Amino acid sequence: MASGKSTLGGALARAIPGLSFVDLDDAVEAEAGMTVAEIFAAEGEAGFRRRESAVLRAVSVPGAIVACGGGTPCDPANMDFMLARGTVVLLEASVGIIADRLLEAPAGKRPLIDAYRDDRDALLEHIAAMLAGRAKHYSRAHARFDADDLDTADGISRSVRRFAEAFGLPAPQL
Repeated sequence: MASGKSTLGGALARAIPGLSFVDLDDAVEAEAGMTVAEIFAAEGEAGFRRRESAVLRAVSVPGAIVACGGGTPCDPANMDFMLARGTVVLLEASVGIIADRLLEAPAGKRPLIDAYRDDRDALLEHIAAMLAGRAKHYSRAHARFDADDLDTADGISRSVRRFAEAFGLPAPQL
């Protein structure tokens, strides 16, 4: 959550011909005709996760960069699917940067953190605990990528170049 998946994925798709980008949360919202917050309110997290798993399978096509939600790989069937389908890259950002990015989103956009909006220390603890709880799932990724430098246009460009080089993608057209 807020590691920069949508920022980096979208930038890669714009900079490298032949790649497309799918934000899984956006695709789930389009399929459901509801926002993520509305799905959580109506169906709970379990309902959202069912929808997310189905949409993940529908959008995972060759050449697609899929930015999945932070909880997506915690379902072993989802992670198995992603590992078999393509290269799974864990974007790692520091807890403080994740907190800053989460707090920039409007209330209701990130339902799992809304209760922590007024207490940054509690939010930092929540993020750290969430990451620790998900670590065994995230450790299955094929690779890791430092995503701290995605908050400026220059940082995004540097990250696109580094990512393309690290993963053998064509040179980006920035």
